[in-house]
Amino acid sequence: MITWIADNAVTIIVIAVILLLIGGAVLSLVKDKKNKKSCCTGNCATCGMGCSCGKIKK
Repeated sequence: MITWIADNAVTIIVIAVILLLIGGAVLSLVKDKKNKKSCCTGNCATCGMGCSCGKIKK
């Protein structure tokens, strides 16, 4: 088992770093959602979502 870990140490470290980055991104999204932050700028003319965010009241 120790030799397998030693042989694959670089791969294990890279996977651990990627998992930490993904975890940080998820935590940031959860934190923003709890604080009711939105990525909507309110400028529907430049919106890539086609104003489907629900900001416009019909």
